[in-house]
Amino acid sequence: MLLLFFGILGMGLSTELQVLRADQRIDSLAQLVREQDAADAELRRLRLAIGDATRAVERGEAVDPERLQALRDDAGRFASGDALSAVAAMPESPAAVRDGIARTRAGARAFGMQATALLDAAERDGASVKAGMPAFLDALKTLESSRTATRQSLVEALQQATAQSLWLGRRGVISTAFAALVALLFTIGLAVWLRRRVMVPIVHFAGSLRRLSAGQQIDQVAGVDRQDELGMLARGLVTMGRAMEERRRVEAQVEFLAHHDPLTGLANRLLFEERLARTLAGGAPCALLAIDLDGFKGVNDTLGHAAGDAVLRRMAAVLIAASSSADTVARMGGDEFAIIHPLPGGAIDAAALVDRIFALAAGETAEPSARFSIGVALAPLHATQGDELYSCADIALYRAKADGRNRARLYDGGMDEERRQRRWMAHELRDALNRGQMHVVFQPIANCATGAIVGYEALARWTHPALGAVSPAVFVPVAEENGLMGEIGDWILEEALAVASGWPATQGIAVNLSPEQLRDPALAARLLGLARAYRIAAHRIEVEVTEGVVIDEREVVVANLRALQSAGVGVVMDDFGTGCSSLSSLQQFGFNKIKIDRSFVANMRDDRASRSIVRATIGLGRSLDMLVVAEGVETEEQMRMLRAEGCAQVQGYLVGAPAKLTGAVAVTAAG
Repeated sequence: MLLLFFGILGMGLSTELQVLRADQRIDSLAQLVREQDAADAELRRLRLAIGDATRAVERGEAVDPERLQALRDDAGRFASGDALSAVAAMPESPAAVRDGIARTRAGARAFGMQATALLDAAERDGASVKAGMPAFLDALKTLESSRTATRQSLVEALQQATAQSLWLGRRGVISTAFAALVALLFTIGLAVWLRRRVMVPIVHFAGSLRRLSAGQQIDQVAGVDRQDELGMLARGLVTMGRAMEERRRVEAQVEFLAHHDPLTGLANRLLFEERLARTLAGGAPCALLAIDLDGFKGVNDTLGHAAGDAVLRRMAAVLIAASSSADTVARMGGDEFAIIHPLPGGAIDAAALVDRIFALAAGETAEPSARFSIGVALAPLHATQGDELYSCADIALYRAKADGRNRARLYDGGMDEERRQRRWMAHELRDALNRGQMHVVFQPIANCATGAIVGYEALARWTHPALGAVSPAVFVPVAEENGLMGEIGDWILEEALAVASGWPATQGIAVNLSPEQLRDPALAARLLGLARAYRIAAHRIEVEVTEGVVIDEREVVVANLRALQSAGVGVVMDDFGTGCSSLSSLQQFGFNKIKIDRSFVANMRDDRASRSIVRATIGLGRSLDMLVVAEGVETEEQMRMLRAEGCAQVQGYLVGAPAKLTGAVAVTAAG
């Protein structure tokens, strides 16, 4: 038994010695690989640096001699430093490795000599560079070829050494297990040791490899802290797993970015179109919602693109919250969104989705605020093809915007014709000024108590050769939608001041300013310049704005209005009481005058609520030291009620209808 023990011991020692030598061979080869990697990196750097310098010389550019000398020194060091290492010279190193490194060393010397010669030629003149370049490139090619061959030899030798190490380990296990059959106690102890130190890690490695092959992630590999070959394998598995996980992460990110909007994370147009086509091909009913943000351009123009991006992200969150997991929510570009919504319950499901969107958007309190206009089209009712369905939804969206925004409209066939008519009207409106079709009329504003005319409001009128007189309620929204109100508003402003220049100094002139004008930073300077040109005192001019403009376009608008007020121009809040934030606007911006909307004046006699609103508005204006003007006064009874409430000024057909004025103006009014 003692002899068996010593025999087993000797066999084990022999096996361990062989494994140790195999490990040393693996370490030696790994050291050679690292040396080769470092030399390759130095060769790439030197090659690029020499290429940059010689190209500069060929272009006739001056190259610092010190730079050329430094490159020569680097080439010399590279040629002398790429020698056969002590590890490679060992007898047990594979002959192919030793030969490959010897060839690499010779190639490095030749490359160093050619590089030095090329740099010498570059220092002499540019023409010599071209003559010396082929030899340099041949030396470089030879060196790179020898390095490639050497690397292949190293890899093969490393694979063979690793395979030999594993084979030796397995042979040792088998031999020891066989011997342990004879000595039971020794075998049991040795088996336990082998299981814990060798077999368990190998089984774990095999399982990890299977998971990696299946594309699964490996969370932990046993034995990474070991300093033997199994530790090396464990660390190799960890490195491989991390590399594969990073690759999967990058691939997933690329896939996501190819089909999603990077700002909001929503589906992009490509993914939207794919899902829409798939949904329609399946034949199931669905709704397509085309969605635009109202007032988004103003946010970008006044607060910058960072604020606009924040609004887009908030509104995208609203759409996601309102939708279900079966819906596809996409950003089509800019402030345009779209939703594909399956309709298992019919069109009522689409209406419920729209209601949820508006409810969540209304609950948004963050500034700047934004609201939605929505167009809805249904498949297969309105269309069965993706392009046609989206076009129907877009037409419905256009109707929603035309009807006042912040609302939804369901597509119907009549919208196509209406849209064509509005486009035609926009086309005609663009040339209306040049053709002399537009003119300005003036509606008087009177002192409520005395009836004396205190000023006039300038209003635009359009007379089309085919349509006749076109109502402002028709052409103003068309002008706003097509960006024409800036030009029309500036024309009205100059026409009004030109006419008012002939009026008595007691008569004022009121002009409406559009949002497009107010967003122009040069508006205040332009208006005051016209006042000086027509010799009209600034205090005779009033500008009327709606509260929504001040709320949504705050920065530039407020700057313009402050500048006008500082010069003496009066600022009037038009249509007071019809918005949602009138009191807040009055508190934050000091208006000079408030105009009560005509809808409240018209219902004063029969509607107690309207009468209370008029009374409260007049009292509010008095407490804030603001004049109050009542619009739409058409009857003597309305005039008497307004006088009884203490209204300062009135405007309407009872006082006078809008008319052209060219000379002297009246000073009294009816009533």
